[in-house]
Amino acid sequence: MSAFWSAFSEATGWRLDRRSRGIGPPKLLPIREPAIDIDDPPKNRSSLTKPQATHLATTAAKLIVRLRESEQTLRRQEAELVATATPLAAPEQQANFADRLNTILQQAADGANCVAAAFYMLDDDTTALKMRAQVGLTDSLLAADPRPLRGSLADLEAMVSDVVTIEDCAAADEIYNSPLPMAAAICAVVSDGDVPIGTLWIFNDTPLSFDAAATSVAQLAAGALASEIACERFQRTGQDEQANNRSLRAVSQWQQRQLPPAMPLAKGFFADGLTYTDQAIASTWHTWDILPNGMLALAVAQAHSDTADATMIAATARAAFQAHCGYRLSPKQILQRVSDTLWQTNTGDQLVSLLYANIDPESGEGLLANAGSTLAMVFSPYGYRALTKASQPLCSFPDYRPSETPFRLSPGEVFWSATGDMMDLNTSGTGRWTQQRVSQFIMERIGQAAHEVIPAFNRALLEQAASEDRSAAFLFRQ
Repeated sequence: MSAFWSAFSEATGWRLDRRSRGIGPPKLLPIREPAIDIDDPPKNRSSLTKPQATHLATTAAKLIVRLRESEQTLRRQEAELVATATPLAAPEQQANFADRLNTILQQAADGANCVAAAFYMLDDDTTALKMRAQVGLTDSLLAADPRPLRGSLADLEAMVSDVVTIEDCAAADEIYNSPLPMAAAICAVVSDGDVPIGTLWIFNDTPLSFDAAATSVAQLAAGALASEIACERFQRTGQDEQANNRSLRAVSQWQQRQLPPAMPLAKGFFADGLTYTDQAIASTWHTWDILPNGMLALAVAQAHSDTADATMIAATARAAFQAHCGYRLSPKQILQRVSDTLWQTNTGDQLVSLLYANIDPESGEGLLANAGSTLAMVFSPYGYRALTKASQPLCSFPDYRPSETPFRLSPGEVFWSATGDMMDLNTSGTGRWTQQRVSQFIMERIGQAAHEVIPAFNRALLEQAASEDRSAAFLFRQ
């Protein structure tokens, strides 16, 4: 504004009196003229009379008022987009979409031998119609306030009978009112399926008798508008889904990188495991390691939540577990500290089942602690023996005290640890992973090649279309 009034003063020789109130035409004052040199041309003299400059300033002031109204409208619209969390496309995509809508409106006006067309869209409450696109009219109408649907007989009738014609808006017996001061109009409903989303108006500046071809053009244009809007929404939704899929893939790849590879942990000991999920991300994990004191360590965990935050809870438990494993602690103490960490970082909602076991590679003596639905067994050619029983998951209450269970892993045996969903303890049914079936499945393949056990397990889970997240880790002593 300052730059404009400065240019106005330079061009006219008059300046705006900013002390005057902004009511009525602007108040102008002449610019002070310096002493005039006879040899130089006059400078800063008024090139317009005061009435002429006042008329020019008044016209400019009206443009400024319209600009401020447009800015206020834009501000309200941006605030509404924030409130409704509407995703915005790139500026180029927005311009292309607006051009496509205008093209459809122009074709509708030309096809009906009319001079203008406009698209009015219903608001979310279906109580008002707002002009969203137009051709042949003034752009300032796009900034006008929405008109109420109540009382808009032509729009309401079009939503029932598809199309309404007004051949002479000024006729005495005409019951339909045009939203704009035009002589004739066609109103057609724009629907997404069976749900009206707005109306298409085609205007003419003189009374006109509309034939069947004109009403057909209006209906076809309304359908084209609906298709264009649906395609744009689908494209934007697809872009959002692609972005979400990329994020999920990144999380899934991060989880995969955290899983240890199959490997011999010590002389005569081979470790392998799996984390299975039918979704992009998993709520379970497994790991193993060699502790500084030479002990072998295995762990499996599962976060208990029905939403996507199960992945975050599992990651929190994994980080806490890895942090505490660096200290000389027993399995029971490790679980206690992980439970304390989960409790301190939340309000008791981070429920996690966790099993942690230490095994001496020299003697095969082991010690494990478990919480929740995790389980552990020792398989041998002669059968199996269970080492755990179900309990409360970690973070169930502040002062969690898990129990420890000693065991021994002899040569030729397999230590198996898994989350609760890995096996169904119900022995009825032929397709369920019972303890006996898992024992037989592993021992039949362990003698052939230990590294083939987990791939065979994965294939079996895929064939059964397993739907629950599950993890397992085993340690085979040759």
